[in-house]
Amino acid sequence: MIFIEKDGITQALVKSLWLNWAVAFGAIALELLLPRLMSKTWLPFAVFLIAYFELVYLRSRQRSRFPSCVAMLRVSVKTLTWSAVVMLTINLMATRHMLDSLIHWNSGNVENPYVTALVVFPTMIVISLYTILRGYGSCVSDVYNNRSTESQPENGVVRTLFRREARHQVNLMLVLSTAFSVIGFWYYFVYYINVNMNTPDVFFFNWMPIGLYFFSLYFMWTRYQGVANVIGPMATVTRSKGNQLRFLVIHDDQIFLSRNQFGRWDTPAITYSGSFETLSDASLRRTFESVTGYRGGFEIKYLYDSGYPGLTTVVQNYAVFVESDKYPAATDMGEWLTLDKVDRLMRTAQMSAEMTDEMHRIYTITMAWKTYDTNGKRLYPIKNYRPTFRICDLRKWNVDYNDLSWLAIADNNQDRAFFNTRRLWRKLTGNKV
Repeated sequence: MIFIEKDGITQALVKSLWLNWAVAFGAIALELLLPRLMSKTWLPFAVFLIAYFELVYLRSRQRSRFPSCVAMLRVSVKTLTWSAVVMLTINLMATRHMLDSLIHWNSGNVENPYVTALVVFPTMIVISLYTILRGYGSCVSDVYNNRSTESQPENGVVRTLFRREARHQVNLMLVLSTAFSVIGFWYYFVYYINVNMNTPDVFFFNWMPIGLYFFSLYFMWTRYQGVANVIGPMATVTRSKGNQLRFLVIHDDQIFLSRNQFGRWDTPAITYSGSFETLSDASLRRTFESVTGYRGGFEIKYLYDSGYPGLTTVVQNYAVFVESDKYPAATDMGEWLTLDKVDRLMRTAQMSAEMTDEMHRIYTITMAWKTYDTNGKRLYPIKNYRPTFRICDLRKWNVDYNDLSWLAIADNNQDRAFFNTRRLWRKLTGNKV
């Protein structure tokens, strides 16, 4: 067995979330600092170089140890790239030999043809709005398609955390860039004189955003320390180097759970050394009986496959519907729990990572399948309609829990703001995410 310690995974979550913000906003802060160190002529080329290195870092984050939604890094890279394009264009327009007949240079300053902050922050507003309108479905692929690590937690709570914090970071950057743009243009039209950059100019256009960046580093660190103290215990996970069978035992609208060796509530699981291709229904039933000691009537339904990257481990998840609440017979003690109790255990970090992931996946995909079609449009004409969810109905639900597109639909659908705009954009760009 491989066991990931709680403190290790907590700090990894904190570091991963914080670094996304630190690098993304830090690259923008560096772009604002460079005009104090070099001429505006060479600045666009330096910004292109920063964007390249940040893109390399972004790719490394996608292959990193923990799953991550890098939406904020994407916003930063695009902002750097397009602001460099705008600055380079302004530099070319400011070249006297090109546009002397079109531009009156008496009202301009060839040595200082633009204010960097007034290029960067409006550009970031556009990029942030584009990201919000496009939706965060790409976060699903960022997190679920990470297949590079031997210790990646298959944890729905962690995935939800990354998607939520990606939204928070992009929304926060949109607010900050809007505020800096409004303040910057107000100062530009009221006080700025296009001769040189005096001390108040440098404060408003350079030091104020850079100072807020360093303050945000502390704010984000304390925020993620608090978040990880709650999420960390949920992400503690055990893993087997062999294939595994997991049985979600259900009777009426209750689930049978018992405490595992680490004191967390979990469902029966067994390491399986054979091939799943040769696993017949009869052998599957015998396996369940041998693990649980239950000899009453029951029905088994296949749910989905999941894997543990780097360990070439496959986990097959099954739902087992038992006919009697006397399960189990002469096995480890456990309890029949309602969905409300299961939800409380998940929220208080008393559930195992595997079980948390299983419930999150089943609930999210089921609710998306019952509420929306494959295009994310409502099946019912009632906005924000929420169908009922009863775990006993899992026996008759005909939905493919291996189809992760339902997770993207749950994250981006007709009940979300700007859904039609995002849908039109995808048709125009051919982007399915």
